[in-house]
Amino acid sequence: MSIPNGKKPGAEVEHLEETNSVEKGERPGSYNDSHDVNILAKISADEKALTTIGAVRKYYVAFLWAMYASVGAAVAGYDITVSGAVVAIPSFRRDLGSLIDGQWVIAASWQSGFNAGSNIFQALGAFATGFIGEKIGRKGSLLVASIISAAAIFLQFFIRPHNFVMFFFGRAINGFAVGIYCTIASSYCAEVSPLALRGVTTGAVNFWVVIGQFLSNLIIQGTGNRDDSYAYRIPLAVQWVFPAFVLLLLPFVPESPWYLVRRERMVDAKKSSERLFRGTGLDIDMHVAYIKETIELEERIAGQGKWIDLFRGTDLRRTIIAGMVFVCQEMVGVQFVLGYSVYFFELAGFADANAFRLGVGTMALAILGNILGIAFTNHLGRRPIFFWGMVACTLDCLMIGILSLIPGNGALWAMGVFTMLYMLIYQGGIGPLAYCIYAEISTARLRSKTVAWGVVVNQLSALIIQVINPYLINPNEANLQGKVGWLFGGLGVIFTVWSFFGVPETGGRTIDELDILFEKKVPIRQFSTYVIHDSDRAVE
Repeated sequence: MSIPNGKKPGAEVEHLEETNSVEKGERPGSYNDSHDVNILAKISADEKALTTIGAVRKYYVAFLWAMYASVGAAVAGYDITVSGAVVAIPSFRRDLGSLIDGQWVIAASWQSGFNAGSNIFQALGAFATGFIGEKIGRKGSLLVASIISAAAIFLQFFIRPHNFVMFFFGRAINGFAVGIYCTIASSYCAEVSPLALRGVTTGAVNFWVVIGQFLSNLIIQGTGNRDDSYAYRIPLAVQWVFPAFVLLLLPFVPESPWYLVRRERMVDAKKSSERLFRGTGLDIDMHVAYIKETIELEERIAGQGKWIDLFRGTDLRRTIIAGMVFVCQEMVGVQFVLGYSVYFFELAGFADANAFRLGVGTMALAILGNILGIAFTNHLGRRPIFFWGMVACTLDCLMIGILSLIPGNGALWAMGVFTMLYMLIYQGGIGPLAYCIYAEISTARLRSKTVAWGVVVNQLSALIIQVINPYLINPNEANLQGKVGWLFGGLGVIFTVWSFFGVPETGGRTIDELDILFEKKVPIRQFSTYVIHDSDRAVE
């Protein structure tokens, strides 16, 4: 069978893995040439027919287990937020900091070190999951991550006064666990979710990250005004809830059928699929057969995809997009708002109680924004939400910069409002959409390498910003306070321009359609309007 125009081998098999549009008597991967165009067109139509709500209702069992697997991602949100928030707790600064001009301050070098260690180990954890996940499965990986996370939290909770090294290793080791959690969450959601449900479950991974951030701020508000060490020990200890919950339900979670088929455990793969899809009308035998056929095809193709291919031809275009959507997140100031909002509020002059309340309010808006982003992504499109989200976040940062030049409490409260508004805008667009576009943009031949590339770009860009943030806002360093808004506002202008010319509309497009659009070098702004005819899928 020859390959449809502009399409990588294996694209049609990927679409067939979750569809019932092929009669049971047909063997995946062995279709007649005369039917290829009709089959691809029909599959494309079938995949777009099921609504988001309809997919959740039909596949609610798989949806709930995907949500369980994503709970570990909440550790990522909690960890990064609590690490920045505890710096705002007076007793933490007193126990670990230095007295400078009458204020207890944590050295910017140590703050940067905490962030750097976490980022680097998160990247290592994500890469390690590629080996761990194939050896012991998704369930086994969650077990390993939970044990490592529990041990790392132990180091943080029992930190001794002025023992920065102990806290550093606690954060770094927990970062390794976070890397596993997030990678497994995305993999498990993609593998157990039918095609119509994948956008919901993979997007919900970001939702759980936000839940972790919100809980962190909520706990900090409740304990931050204590005078003893438990003001920060309690928020650190709460992290144990997440690995404990994962371990509690771990014996009951169905293993990924994809992992089981790779291990040639076909009977177990069928049993797992039955637990996930019983009562949905999905042909379980056909489902397992599709997985087997797809894996065999991917194994044959894998040798053709080399790292250097990421930077060749049309694949280079995809590689740039997959990395740049994460760079845009960082350059428009998310790490500043996410990790230092409470600390910034205090340094800007807010009382401790008001600073913590603003931190909680900021994350509550983030949850709302994330829900709205997931709900409207399919209706409004990826590209417009991402672009206008960049515009809004850039303007928000510039407003914070302008207000920083105005004296008085009114300007301080206005900066607080714009900081909270930023998180609503960000989580309603740029936050979840980057992960969506990143997942949809890759080609099957280079998917694993594109994912690895995205992880590296994401962590390195976050690391750069997190390292310089303390030097920008600490009173014993640049002490820019709200003037940081000028920096991220200026960078935001540059990367907003890139997003207009660089972010395509991937919503409503199947993998084979995206392959055609890239191979035909369709301009980015025409991805949503370009009409794909049968001749585009015609056999050469």
